[in-house]
Parts: sequence; C-alpha cells; structure tokens
Amino acid sequence: MTQIPGRRERKKQQTREKIARVAMELFIERGFEQVIVTEVAEAADVSVNTVYNYFPTKEDLFFGLHQPMEASLAGMVRQREKGEPLLAFLRHLLLGSLEHMKAMPPPEQDVTRQQVFRVMRESPTLQARGRQMTESVEEDLAHAFAEDMGTQLDAIVPRLVAQLILTLYARIFAEYQRRRVKGESSEEIHAGLSAMVMSGLALLEHGIDASGG
Repeated sequence: MTQIPGRRERKKQQTREKIARVAMELFIERGFEQVIVTEVAEAADVSVNTVYNYFPTKEDLFFGLHQPMEASLAGMVRQREKGEPLLAFLRHLLLGSLEHMKAMPPPEQDVTRQQVFRVMRESPTLQARGRQMTESVEEDLAHAFAEDMGTQLDAIVPRLVAQLILTLYARIFAEYQRRRVKGESSEEIHAGLSAMVMSGLALLEHGIDASGG
C-alpha cells in the first residue's frame, strides 16, 4: 500500500517533465510568443486541462524546469543548522554554487542552454515574468533574513542583505558566462568568481569602508 503513492507521484513527475520538455522544444523551435498551450497539449499527447493542472500559466511551462538556483535560498536560510552563523552559511552556499558552475559544460557544448537563453531574450513576456520572479525571490529572502535577525519584515537591513546576495548570484552567473566565452580555464574562472564572492561578503560583514572596489 505504501508503494502506490510513490508510483503515482513518479507518474505525475514524469508527466510534468514530459509536458515541460515538449513545450521547451516548441519554444526553441518557434519562439515563446508563437506557441499556444493547445499545441503543447497536442504535442505532449495530453489534454489542455492536464497541461494547466501542472502549469497554471504558459510562462510556467517555460520556467517550470528552469528555476534559478537562488529561488530556493529563503528555504535554505530557514532550514540551516541551528546555531550556524548567517554569514558563514552564506559563504558556504555561495562558494558551493561555484562548484556547481565548475561542473557545467562550456557554452559551446551546451546548445540547449544557450537556446533557452535566446528564447527568453526574444520574449518580452518571459522577461517580465523573470523580473516578477526575481522580486518574489527577493521578498521571500528578505523575510527569511528578517526572521533570522529578529527584525520587522519590512525593515531595511534584511532587504538590503537580500538584494546584495541576489546581486552576487546574478553577477557570478554573468561573469561565469563571460569568462567561459572568453576561453578561460575552469581554474581561472573559479579563482575569479571566488574573489567576487569574498569581496561581496566582506562588504556585508564590514561595511562599505572595507570595499576595495
């Protein structure tokens, strides 16, 4: 009896992944704005209602399997080990994300990832949704920091910390892309991005007078 829900959940996950994969193939082929949900349902061999059950909006079809790493930050902050200093946790988290990037294939070998970026660049709808997602992540992360610091949810300090951490993530990813295209080695990229992380966290720990630029 206990295995039945497991099989059911696996089936649901497989269906969800299939719908998202088929949708992304259509978006890459024709562009986000040119594809309608009915076409996704037909290509995935499911009903339109099934698509909407898994993905309430068309934008969710695009972002469903491509959530940014920082989307889960607030949950990680809340669930970290009791007594672990916040700054040490953030340092471990950010440096750990660099190891994940280090394992990524170079841009020229990851054609699909580049195509996904292209689809988003060409779609005002997706760009707007991306901004909304960033604002939502920032709000949730600021609340997590406020809870941790014991301040009001709308206090300025946790919000500034959230903005700094998300800016660090964005700059790390952009710099990773730039350096890979430039042809730097994994070791060179890792060293450069590690320095960025440490500079950002030094600013957070010691204030603006500690910034070396």
